[in-house]
Amino acid sequence: MTQNILKVLIVFFFAVGLVSCTKEVPPELLSNKQKDQTNNEKPEMPDDSIHRNLKPKDSFHGGSTTGDDKEEAVDEDALKYTKEADEADSKYQKTKSEEDKQACIYAQLKAANFLMFEADLPPREKYKPALQRYRRVLELDPKNQEAMANKTEIEDIYKSMGKPIPN
Repeated sequence: MTQNILKVLIVFFFAVGLVSCTKEVPPELLSNKQKDQTNNEKPEMPDDSIHRNLKPKDSFHGGSTTGDDKEEAVDEDALKYTKEADEADSKYQKTKSEEDKQACIYAQLKAANFLMFEADLPPREKYKPALQRYRRVLELDPKNQEAMANKTEIEDIYKSMGKPIPN
């Protein structure tokens, strides 16, 4: 009998605790920014690397739109490193010297690593070019562990999303 009463009391206090939990915060405890959001105003996204690509591209945010309103992200450093890598590859193709080969490997790896880890671009615009550059490094140096590991990581990302690995 005592156990039944104890069980009923436990269930009762649990139910009271559950009912007293609420997700609604009293208006007087909200900050001004939160109050504005509750009045159906559109919340502003934070300006960080994750949310920056979600903002509309216009002159205020530093981006630009093309004539057909298709947004294109631009990362100046990514352009710089890929240009340097392309120039180094072009030079190596002409000279075929060991020094130019090493410079090409370094530039390709630098561009690929920047694209993969630091570029402020959406995934669809950075992983495929990075993968191509890692493949180029492996053509020149099949034993390059860093390029092999990062190439495998990108391929695994594509596989996990159920997408074909780009050529």
